[in-house]
Amino acid sequence: MTPDLPPGLLRTAVTDWPFAAAARLCDLRPRFIDKGAAGRGRRAIARNGRVLLCSNVPLAELAGRTVRLRLQTWNRVILPGDPPATYGVVLYASLLEGADLEGFTLYTTRLVRITEAGGDVALDVGGGTALELRRPG
Repeated sequence: MTPDLPPGLLRTAVTDWPFAAAARLCDLRPRFIDKGAAGRGRRAIARNGRVLLCSNVPLAELAGRTVRLRLQTWNRVILPGDPPATYGVVLYASLLEGADLEGFTLYTTRLVRITEAGGDVALDVGGGTALELRRPG
């Protein structure tokens, strides 16, 4: 069931939340700031601070690659003892190999002006720009 839209999520036509899909990623470097290693993974943050990208490879290596995406609500605690509050969206991207794509619909992604954002899911990544996920066809 789709919750109220968390900050950073402009629109969604999907009914399952968290949302998982396979996608070919566009170059995200213009709208995400690489924050480096975090444990065994990598992190980057959208320029508006509301979308956290977590991956198993550096941001620069994601462009043009096919990944398994998972979008979920980002809950954050500001002060110790406070209850978690909805803050934004976590976007997890894990590289997929050819055989791993079987049974998946391959979404495409692109960075567009917010006013032009359509597709199945659109994330506000700051600067009047959205990351759009679109199903083929």
